[in-house]
Amino acid sequence: LYNGFGHPQAAHDATQNRIDHFRLLDSDLAKLDSLAGRLAMETGEFWRRVPDVNRETTVDSRLLRDLNVLERDLVDSELRRDDAQALIGQSIFTQYLIDRKIVTEEHLLAICGHGDLPGIFSNRRATALLFDWLRDTFNGDMFPTVYASPNASESVPAVPYLNRIVEFLKATDPDGQRSLFPYRFDVIPVELISAIYEQLVHSAAEEEANSKSVSNSAKKEGVYYTPLAAVSLVLDEIFNGLTGDETVLDITCGSGVFLVEALRRLVYLKSSGGAPERRTIRSTLYRQLYGVDISPTAIRIAAFSLYLAALELDPDPQPPEALTFQPLVGKTLLVGDAHVIEQSPAGRKAFATTSGLKKFDVIVGNPPWSFKGQAGTAARRQLVSSRAPLQPRGQGLDFVERARDFADDKTRFGMVLGATPFFSRSGTGVEAARSVVGSLAPVTLVNLSELSGWLFPKADMPAVALLARHRDQDASRMTLVQTNWSLAGERSHTIEISPSDITTLPLASWKRHQGLFKAAFLGRRHDLLLLDDLWEKYDCMEKCLGALGTSLKTGLIVGNRSRDATFLHGLPFLRRGLRHWYVPDALPAFEEETAERPRKREIYNNPLLLVGEYLQGKPRPVTAIAEQDLIYTDSYFGGTFAEGGSEAAYLVGGILGSALASWYFLMSASAFGLWIRRLKLADIGAMPVPNLQESVESQTGRRIVELVRTFHRIPPGDSDVKSLDDAVFNLYGLDDADRIVVRDGLFRATWQWKPGRLKSTAPAELDDLRAYAQAFLSTMDAWLSASNRRRMRAEIYELTPDAPLRVVRFVLEDTPGPSVVEVISPDESLGTVLSRISERTKVPITGALVGVRDLRVHAKDEVSIIKPAARRYWLGVRGLEDADAVVKDSVYAHRTT
Repeated sequence: LYNGFGHPQAAHDATQNRIDHFRLLDSDLAKLDSLAGRLAMETGEFWRRVPDVNRETTVDSRLLRDLNVLERDLVDSELRRDDAQALIGQSIFTQYLIDRKIVTEEHLLAICGHGDLPGIFSNRRATALLFDWLRDTFNGDMFPTVYASPNASESVPAVPYLNRIVEFLKATDPDGQRSLFPYRFDVIPVELISAIYEQLVHSAAEEEANSKSVSNSAKKEGVYYTPLAAVSLVLDEIFNGLTGDETVLDITCGSGVFLVEALRRLVYLKSSGGAPERRTIRSTLYRQLYGVDISPTAIRIAAFSLYLAALELDPDPQPPEALTFQPLVGKTLLVGDAHVIEQSPAGRKAFATTSGLKKFDVIVGNPPWSFKGQAGTAARRQLVSSRAPLQPRGQGLDFVERARDFADDKTRFGMVLGATPFFSRSGTGVEAARSVVGSLAPVTLVNLSELSGWLFPKADMPAVALLARHRDQDASRMTLVQTNWSLAGERSHTIEISPSDITTLPLASWKRHQGLFKAAFLGRRHDLLLLDDLWEKYDCMEKCLGALGTSLKTGLIVGNRSRDATFLHGLPFLRRGLRHWYVPDALPAFEEETAERPRKREIYNNPLLLVGEYLQGKPRPVTAIAEQDLIYTDSYFGGTFAEGGSEAAYLVGGILGSALASWYFLMSASAFGLWIRRLKLADIGAMPVPNLQESVESQTGRRIVELVRTFHRIPPGDSDVKSLDDAVFNLYGLDDADRIVVRDGLFRATWQWKPGRLKSTAPAELDDLRAYAQAFLSTMDAWLSASNRRRMRAEIYELTPDAPLRVVRFVLEDTPGPSVVEVISPDESLGTVLSRISERTKVPITGALVGVRDLRVHAKDEVSIIKPAARRYWLGVRGLEDADAVVKDSVYAHRTT
């Protein structure tokens, strides 16, 4: 078993990247199955056990690094950056033609007297002859520039930049060492082309930023290529059920990754899965795919990508002279602003019809997510149609609205968007998101925020995929899909979705309460029930604080120093250092003369509740109470309480520092839980809390105040914090099931940090399985207690720690009394355990275990729960949900019987 991501070290050294070897013996084959069998791969267990298989060492990663150095060297010689980038692309494409034997050694010898590219690039005249022939044979979109004169003497040597290209093709490292393994370009994945494009665009932007301004930088424009995993996710859904004759539009096409994959799928559909004819490929390319982008470089690379895909699809790309392409740039690939593209001559020709704009069957893309500040927003509002609400920050939804101009009522949409407006508490942002969803219903939204670390690593906000009109579903409900981070997904760049990750939410519920939207993604049914219960019982924090005559405020901003701040001189100044239940001692005095927003003096009076804007490595918000006046920056929120109101301050601090607050903010906050470890003032203000005046006088409230006061003197241990959690649970009147939900929510909130994510995907241990089983039984006991004639026994199968699955069996017994949990230690493998369950239940389990999914296998008076081994599948809240499902299954089966 070899690591195909590893870099070869020496010729004929097969052991360098060998993971392990296995003999054809039962014991070794069982070892292989355990390490890399189907279940190990599909559950992700393989990736946890083999950490050396890492995409950072793949050949494409190495190529990107080498191309970065190559571009720098070409620019340092004598080429403009645009010419350097064009030469790199043309050289790679030419080598592709050679490696695929579309252009043979005989062709090259006949054209320019040399049989390989290094030889050709060593001579100016041969280079010019080659590029002239390629430009005539293919077209000007691909080879627009001549780099040397064909009239030069055969003896004239190449210019330095061509020598550098030769070194690259021979795989010579920048330090002059030649690799034993030069690159082969007979296969060039479209994702690699897109990655090259992004790298080249960003390198040009860095040069521009260094020379003048960053106003047009790639980051400002949101130039990030869309990984193939996201493209496949969108197109798998949008293309389901199509014929292949549909037209496709991407109004922000970038390097063309969506269009390339659409080309492949359309040709496949039109060819019924067989080998396509060239005329089918070319007619699809010329007549069914349209793209717009503001960047000429992007459009040029999109054309390059589409030509390359057409050659790859061609079953017999010979002879070269028969492969000439029609130009795409200016015909179906247009340079310009998508909002006004039809006003250009090329745009009128491509999109104008006698009845208005051309309508497309499928619209896809990944619009820019960027926010260009207030000036950019003002310019955008003048440009964009005002028929629908505009999001206040960013422009992704603007492009969706613009795309509707090219759509009819049946047009399918598949777009990757910034997630911020969907989860925001901004009224205008949410209104814009709801407007888009309502206009395109029925809609499926896929939350990609947990995958930001590898899916869009350079972007500064999370993503969602919006899919519309692709399924026959109720237009009054959204389908919501949560994608969860996993080690396997990050290592293999795959998006894992199991049936339990899919839910629906009525549009009316989203309108009724914004918090339900995020909770429907991240939570389970019991999370939603608890949220609804709390919102119904209690007023929000903002209102309850207002009843005490206070509110939380944002602190001082030094900023542009435009206002007088001398009235704050001498007060202690908290810039940083606030920790859980601790305000730093001996704070420096405030001595600034001016500040952009010094705020009013009275907001700094004690007793002062301080809440950190950012969470510091843990899911509990950072809260502390200051018993002295002090100034705090906008990294904190502060609330000053009336004289004698310190008990209320400590009470609120205790609530905000509890597991309940962590769970609540995970479920409903606009930022935290979306890979942004931050709280916003509106998030805190919306949290439901009991009446603070009454609570502070209650026994439970006094207990919370006492604990938090103690925490300020003596740092609490785990048992002390648990006591605080229990006291807050009592204050809110949570029952046992609610407490399971909240405590698991605290653990789920840790997944916003890498240690928590790794812990969530580590194999579940016996204690985890016991907690799961007990939560399951707590629901079943409530049903069985009515008759008090039967009980349920849980059997936990103690499998090997590296088993990719865990199994818990629940058996209904004709014995009254409380349910019990037992641990079974089978003297057999996981496969045998599954086979025995299959025989007993008459269900082919191994065939049903496809991908990352969990099974409930029913038989008479028993049910077996089979899930991946990862701890996240065996939480107590999952036990509650699974028990509900078993009861529902049983009731349904009884009714149908």
